[in-house]
Amino acid sequence: MATEHPLRTWQQALWLLIALIIPLFVNFWVEQQFEASKVWLLRSLIWVLVVLWLSGWLRGLQPKPLPTPIRNLVIILTLVLLLSTLLSTHQTIALFGSLDRAGGVLTQIAYLLLFVCVATQIDGHQSRQLLMVMVITAVPISILGLAQAAGWQPLPLFTDARTPLTTTLGRANFTGAYLALLLPLTLIATQTAVEKWQRVGFGILFGLELVVIAITQARAAWITAVVGLLVLLWLQVVPSWSRRNRWLRGLGGLALLTGALLLILQRGIAAGDSIAARWTIWQASLRLLWPRLWLGYGADTLDLHFPSVYPPQLVYYQGRGVVVDRAHNWLLDWSLNYGVVATVIFILLVVFVLRLGWQQLADPSVTSPPNSQTLASPWVAASMAALCAHLVGNLFLFDVAATAVLFWLLMAIVVAGNPLSPALSPKGRGSDRPLSLSGGGLGWGLIFAFVLLAGWAIWQANVRPMLADAHSWRGTQALAQGDFEEAMVEYETAVSYQPKRAEYQVALALTLAQTGNFAPAEAAMHQAIALHPTDPVLHTQLAAIYARQAGASPEKIEAAYNAYEQAIALAPTIGLTHQQYADLALRTGDIESARRQAQRAVDLDATDGLAFGILGWAALQHNDLAASQQAFEQAIKWQPDSADFHLGLATVYAQQGNQQAAHQTMQQSLILDPDYPPTLALQQQLLGN
Repeated sequence: MATEHPLRTWQQALWLLIALIIPLFVNFWVEQQFEASKVWLLRSLIWVLVVLWLSGWLRGLQPKPLPTPIRNLVIILTLVLLLSTLLSTHQTIALFGSLDRAGGVLTQIAYLLLFVCVATQIDGHQSRQLLMVMVITAVPISILGLAQAAGWQPLPLFTDARTPLTTTLGRANFTGAYLALLLPLTLIATQTAVEKWQRVGFGILFGLELVVIAITQARAAWITAVVGLLVLLWLQVVPSWSRRNRWLRGLGGLALLTGALLLILQRGIAAGDSIAARWTIWQASLRLLWPRLWLGYGADTLDLHFPSVYPPQLVYYQGRGVVVDRAHNWLLDWSLNYGVVATVIFILLVVFVLRLGWQQLADPSVTSPPNSQTLASPWVAASMAALCAHLVGNLFLFDVAATAVLFWLLMAIVVAGNPLSPALSPKGRGSDRPLSLSGGGLGWGLIFAFVLLAGWAIWQANVRPMLADAHSWRGTQALAQGDFEEAMVEYETAVSYQPKRAEYQVALALTLAQTGNFAPAEAAMHQAIALHPTDPVLHTQLAAIYARQAGASPEKIEAAYNAYEQAIALAPTIGLTHQQYADLALRTGDIESARRQAQRAVDLDATDGLAFGILGWAALQHNDLAASQQAFEQAIKWQPDSADFHLGLATVYAQQGNQQAAHQTMQQSLILDPDYPPTLALQQQLLGN
């Protein structure tokens, strides 16, 4: 029996490692503990895998050729992705991705490379090993999810998630989506297990997955789970049907699925929950799509453009200050990132892969692996079910590193497991005869060049960002302890590693401003704006730096106003910007501007208690007692724990001559803050009267 060549053994070890470690990896010593850290590690591992793949090819280890349509689609898709990046509105982010997601074109091409390397090297036995590793990752994730749901947090996580159920994926909905994709695989593992203890173990794991998916309360995960199991059931029984029944029942299933999704959408919109937020984001995203329909804006750049079409009603579903960096629909995300052309090519690629899987399921002679080159049809059915579930579930969600790795590995397994696919070349086992074009020193020279190129790419694209984020994390820790000097040193180091990351420039600028170093703070913030000129948040942060200097340098007030005006020009429908503008105007005595901006803020966000409070004080300064009373009542409705707003309403009552109401409201202000000086002053005034 021929032995496996060491290069192929290393490749197999790498793709097993990728499937195992990416869902479970968390870096506790950086700001971006979850997604970006996973991507930095993932890209490094994939690029090493590519070097091994190329080295094997140069040493005579011939890979299986991809089916011609799939090979051509991969090549065309890669070229379109590169063209989209070249023409992007922000090439740096389109290439490397945002700091939070790291989902630039380098990441997307890395997924394609992973797909090609695995599909052209893996055989049936290795596919089963890889699928089992995928299933096993559900064990720690499910157990950790249950522990977190019960209130125990064993990991030192740094996250802004609204629920403690983050596991190693960073969010409850990502956790649910990942486990939902594993459900068909776990079920097949249970059905095909030989030993009873294996069947019991996989059955328990299947139950754990269902429980964790349920407690995530993520409807996208629920949809993914239901679709995956139903498609698996359909694929298991459909080969015994006639061709006519296959078509009829298949079309009926699609119609039923479409109707169910529309019903979920309709009820979610009516309920005003997360589905309503998705619907609102989709409508706004469509307004962005048309101007760059064909090639998109570039990967990971949506958060730079979405503010210009921000729908004000979104604050009622998501809250204030939430950044929208995904359309929460893979069709829209792909189209906005890479254009409709890339989206169509991607769809064709998926269709051809599923067609290859169907060819195996439709062949009645392929019921079990006749040799190590062919994957058993139950596993092919499970892989196809997970792929279909992923596409349906991501109509309401988006890819993260863990789910994307699972998706592309399953795509590769389906392609490699097709019975019509050629087997690995016999000389791929135990042979190291080099190709004639790379014989002698030339082959080794090319391998050495590949190693150097991969090492340089890993350092520039993955290691440097990780080091920068580690220093940023240290800066945040120092800032929390009040050590401003250490924080500035760490932020400056982060900037030196990643000078084109606006986030580190902002952190440095805000820290400098807190220490009174306003000139360098302004310079750092201007540098951040130069990197992201369409980001309105940066202009508001610059305005805040100017506002801190207003007492000593009154001319900075006008500069702050100009910065707010620029932010409003970029994103006119974000109420929070108007609220902050109004707050500055009120504090500097510009009552007319404060009233105008506060009114605009509450028009855009009728739940903003602070904006109502500012409007109340501004109206009081204008002696418009009726408007002031109405504004303070709304302010207290939305922020009932504010002593200042109760004071404002008490002041209005006092000026209206309603002494009893004034005393009652003033007492409520003192209950909230017994030492609030303005309220104590009003109390003395009322007692004096």
